[in-house]
Amino acid sequence: MAEEQEKKTFDWLPEGMEPLADGEYDAIIMGTGLKECVISGLLSVQGMRVLQMDRNNYYGADGASLNLTNLYKKFNAGEPPENLGSNRDFNVDLIPKFIMACGNLTKMLLHTKVTRYLEFKSIEGSYVYKGGKILKVPATPEEALRSPLMGLFEKRRFRSFLVFVDTYDETKPETHKGKNLAVMTMKQLYESFGLQPDTHQFISHAMCLQLDDAHLDQPALATVKDLQTYCYSLSRYGTSPYIYPVYGLGGLPEGFSRLCAIHGGTFMLNRDVDEIMYNDEGEAIGVKSGNEMARAKFVVGDPSYFP
Repeated sequence: MAEEQEKKTFDWLPEGMEPLADGEYDAIIMGTGLKECVISGLLSVQGMRVLQMDRNNYYGADGASLNLTNLYKKFNAGEPPENLGSNRDFNVDLIPKFIMACGNLTKMLLHTKVTRYLEFKSIEGSYVYKGGKILKVPATPEEALRSPLMGLFEKRRFRSFLVFVDTYDETKPETHKGKNLAVMTMKQLYESFGLQPDTHQFISHAMCLQLDDAHLDQPALATVKDLQTYCYSLSRYGTSPYIYPVYGLGGLPEGFSRLCAIHGGTFMLNRDVDEIMYNDEGEAIGVKSGNEMARAKFVVGDPSYFP
């Protein structure tokens, strides 16, 4: 009986080919990056049968956290030196990032309960480079008073600005103080509180995490919401607004993949896709790997899997 189950046959399976895993699925996911693992986790929770494949022998794709062996292998650097210690002492993020404690990603992790599979720590502080010095971004009122980032009068103006941002609610006109943030630019908002250009830069880049100055000439609402997220995240832990998975960012896709596996998903690491199969309408409906094939109602993958 077990032998018959192992030798499943399907009408669509060409002669000489074997079914890949169970052969037929609701969805095939190629790659184990964060996006792919989020999709596989959510689909499996909805009761779909999912097959997820990755050419690498680790989860995370370009966002993985690698041990020494995988790190040296990825960059063709030979064997890691023995004096660096053991593999388990290292989890090196390929794309290092912190997570905003009250950001959308954290909300998604909580909503999906993936936090059950992860352990986080609060970052002790964040810093900025100004005037040839590295200065701590204040996390408490006491630190703000001592900080050399602003003068005394500028700190008072800065505090008034933060009080406005903290109480601002897009749906409550009484919190707007006569300011229409859907029209007023961010630069105009800064200037309405008398803040200096250096403070504009500090708020925009160290707190709102803007990459350039384009937002200064755009409506202020989006940037104010970013600042609110920063402030709410900071108040949650008190030392900095950022949290980080103890074993690296690669833990995020692994967490979602575990969610998928618990709900019946099938995973195949170290297994490349040789060919993607399409129907007459040009829709991807299956994959071929070696002499094995699998089909699904739809196929999702990171761009590197598609020719």
